[in-house]
Amino acid sequence: MACNEPTSGFVRSDDILRTDRFTDFSTVPSRGYNLLVRAKRHGRWWMLKGLKEQYRQDTVYQVLLQKEYEITSQLQHPMIVSVFSLEEVEGLGLCIVMEWIEGLTLKEWLAQGNHSRKQRRHVADMLLEALAYVQSRQTQHRDLKPSNIMLTHDGQHLKLIDFGLSDTDSHTILKAPAGTEGYMAPDGPSDIYSLGRILRELRLGWLSLMVIRKCCAPSNRRYTDVETIKRDLHRCWLGPKWILLIICLVALATGLYQTNRTHTQQGQQTVSDSLKVLKEESHAKTSDEQAAIDSLQLQIDKIREQQESERATIQKRKDGIAAAKRKIDQQMAAYGIQQMFDTVTCWRNITIPFLRITDELIMATKEPELKEYIQERYRKPWIKRMNELPFD
Repeated sequence: MACNEPTSGFVRSDDILRTDRFTDFSTVPSRGYNLLVRAKRHGRWWMLKGLKEQYRQDTVYQVLLQKEYEITSQLQHPMIVSVFSLEEVEGLGLCIVMEWIEGLTLKEWLAQGNHSRKQRRHVADMLLEALAYVQSRQTQHRDLKPSNIMLTHDGQHLKLIDFGLSDTDSHTILKAPAGTEGYMAPDGPSDIYSLGRILRELRLGWLSLMVIRKCCAPSNRRYTDVETIKRDLHRCWLGPKWILLIICLVALATGLYQTNRTHTQQGQQTVSDSLKVLKEESHAKTSDEQAAIDSLQLQIDKIREQQESERATIQKRKDGIAAAKRKIDQQMAAYGIQQMFDTVTCWRNITIPFLRITDELIMATKEPELKEYIQERYRKPWIKRMNELPFD
């Protein structure tokens, strides 16, 4: 059946295969009217989904099984259970033949309770991707819950299973309420609402709570598409906390190169304010986030120590330059330079080799700032004065 054809709600009799080639049957515990059996064929394990014996001849349940096959067989995605055929199996009757998934349900995986936040967010990402695809096919799962989500033992791969209550816009049969208590919205089946309940159980961090609340909000304020949920969750995970961290680090890095005390104090105030915001919100954070705050505090303390050392070095240099300038002024005053500068009227009145004195002072100092000071305060004004005087 082509994926783009509307589903009718019925399976033609020639679509149903009849086979007895399965072996090594073992029943898998299940609730409701469905029978789940693990079986082997051609050296591979399969899951057979049929009807329990008391429902096997009931037309309504047969149509439900056929409807599930029609819907699931059109969902071709690596994170959705693969359905291969609808077959008559000896001793079991009509069965959906689907892949056998080795692993745990999300409910069992969460019960282990030893998963990092990174692992839980990876699971959330996979679930969002699977559900976004289902939604893109105009399909609703209608019974989304942790026990209908399979994970491999390492938690790296996810499979969405059990589309027994699923529905599409193109189906016109068996439109009935569906869902599981605790995951079903008060206003009726809603995959978005159920997703929000599951995301809450995944404990993705306090910043994710505002997204989860919108998933579980009344229908008129609830999200309408999974892609938007995924976008908002990623913004929460990478957003305000890291922006504050970047602001802190940038402010500190900038402060290291500021020689102006006012700018340095402003940089420190920015860091203090950012840290204060983080601390005020820390009571709502998990232990992982608190550890990140403590680590940031240690980094800030270390950078502040470096900043204080840098500032002390800069101030020491400033004091040294100022003292050297005073000493130069004292030497020039001893020569009576200023008096000579004010009273000289021609070149003959020059009684000391002034340019030689300034040249020796310039050569004697290694500080570029002092060399410039001598040039600007003494040498250049004197040369200008000489150029204005008559030679004789």
